[in-house]
Amino acid sequence: MRDVPFQPIHITPSAEQLAIQLLKTRLLLVEANAGAAKTTTLALRIAQALQRGAPPESVLALTCTAPAVAALKERLAHIGVPRATVQQLRLQSFEAFSGAVLEAAEGTQTRVVTAPEQVRPYVVRAIERAQSLPEERHPEELMAEAQPADLVEGLLKTFDVLKGRMVMEYQPPEERMTPALAEELGFGYLAMRAWACYEFIRRGGHPDRPEFRFQGDATYDLARALMSGEIDAGDTALRQGLTLICVDEMHDVNRAAFTVLKAVLAAHPRAAFVGVGDRDQVIHAQTGAEAGFMHEHFRAEIGTPEVLPLTLSHRFSPQLAAHVGALARKPYAADAALHTDIRLERCESPRVAAAFIARQAQAHLQQPASGSLCVLLRHAAHSVRIEHELLRLGLPYGAVGFAPYLERPETLLVRGLYAHAQGDYTGFEDAAQRARLLDAWLLFSGARVDSLELRHLDASEAQRVAVAQAATDVDSTRSFIDGHALRGANAAARRQLEAAMALLRKDDFEAFEASFLTLLDLPKLAARVFVRRDEAAQVADNVQQLHQLAVDEGAGVAGAFRMFSAMDQARRRLRASDRVVLSSIEATKGLEFEHVVLPHLSRGEFGDASAENRNLLYVAMTRAKVRLTMTFDPGRPSRFLKDAALLD
Repeated sequence: MRDVPFQPIHITPSAEQLAIQLLKTRLLLVEANAGAAKTTTLALRIAQALQRGAPPESVLALTCTAPAVAALKERLAHIGVPRATVQQLRLQSFEAFSGAVLEAAEGTQTRVVTAPEQVRPYVVRAIERAQSLPEERHPEELMAEAQPADLVEGLLKTFDVLKGRMVMEYQPPEERMTPALAEELGFGYLAMRAWACYEFIRRGGHPDRPEFRFQGDATYDLARALMSGEIDAGDTALRQGLTLICVDEMHDVNRAAFTVLKAVLAAHPRAAFVGVGDRDQVIHAQTGAEAGFMHEHFRAEIGTPEVLPLTLSHRFSPQLAAHVGALARKPYAADAALHTDIRLERCESPRVAAAFIARQAQAHLQQPASGSLCVLLRHAAHSVRIEHELLRLGLPYGAVGFAPYLERPETLLVRGLYAHAQGDYTGFEDAAQRARLLDAWLLFSGARVDSLELRHLDASEAQRVAVAQAATDVDSTRSFIDGHALRGANAAARRQLEAAMALLRKDDFEAFEASFLTLLDLPKLAARVFVRRDEAAQVADNVQQLHQLAVDEGAGVAGAFRMFSAMDQARRRLRASDRVVLSSIEATKGLEFEHVVLPHLSRGEFGDASAENRNLLYVAMTRAKVRLTMTFDPGRPSRFLKDAALLD
């Protein structure tokens, strides 16, 4: 019987899309490029299955995020699949699908918590439990200077990676965790012990009856159950009568999600599978995603698939497609009707680059009909100079993926050191600002609030109440720093903080330039506070940029800190803008912008020549629609500029 192609509305499928839509095979992987309409193409494949007679409820499409589910639903309706039919399809995130399977298998509904604030108390309890277990063999490795509540954010990021990669499930069960093993695995010992205690608490002491599930826990729990044999492919919870199984954005799949996918395919040996993704958009810093799940792992653990390309970008020009294709070492095409202006700007220093970017933003804002200009940054510390120049020109901007530099705790600490050393709290006129300042002092000093009146509260709430009280006026703020933040500080931290303040009291610019960073020793100070090494390094980088900004200003120590106060006041007067945005590259996956600016494509600034940095640059370049601007030091250009055929 002749296979009649589904005829979409609003679009005309390309030859590549039509081949994917019509191919009949058990296993199909689509190697897609950025901007190549991956989701629309998957929608065409689903629509074709429906036209061939597949019941809507027999089609399962899995994605890694809930927004990706919404996007797939929108594309299905856009190409002409009736909305009533779209509602009957099984379109779910891996997390939602796994939660439903677990509920059917366990016969009970587990409480789901969705906000970090809800899970914070459990992480704090896990840290405290890890630090107090009598059988602990390495207690000295668990004594972080920061309060447990201050470690939660970093630990939750680490837990995401541990879950996604299923790190502990691939260790011999008899192997005991040690500091050496934690280091070998790429995690701190405190993080690994806190993780074990957190999982014990979350599961309520019973591996088969979790007390709650947070983001990623359902996928992780189902993957664990599948690995242990508690649930297998023959379980009725997994056998759902599927005829087509799809995965969108497959480059975001991690080991836990891949384990679930393998089981679903094993439970439906006659069902067809289509996975769509772009291996060059794998960013390893996320929750354990690996390009191998579209390549060698798929072949070894599932089977040999047919592979079809999806190369034609509908986002940017053929010229930009040629450059990103050279960078990624793969074929790349684009709609010939599109034009993207590509500009390389030679900037001999970060200061020159920041001034250039600010002028670009100013010109962009003067064009009312223009879309968004997005400055994509490899490191958050790179935003310091750029934000400073934007504020100098009075330009509104937004920040995504990191806090504005004047709101970062390390910036507040440096400003607070000067304020306390000189007794000059200019720039901290309102209580909210002083409260953030005191939180920063407590964070880096390692001090804990010790008050008889607040002992009925947990540590986090006691700090909130004490800080709010101390922030009511400047005298109370000053007294709190002396009486709590410094007096209760870790001995080493106190020596560093007092040495830095002693230098600031002298108001000696040459000494400030030569010795401030050495005396404060932010790498060591931050390493005692943050459980993630990358966070500690980022804090040190931010302060180094702040210090260099003060030195370059050339207005003396007092002048530099008056400048920071003036910039903070200017920032608070400006409303955040979505027309000029500074963002981490990771936060823009799946998005596009009229004008993308990529600064610091120089050796030692963007990063080394690793696959992760190459993928980050690929993601960043492919966000641009109309214009892409890149800055670099002509004396030391990044090798990626040569790989992308942008420089000889």
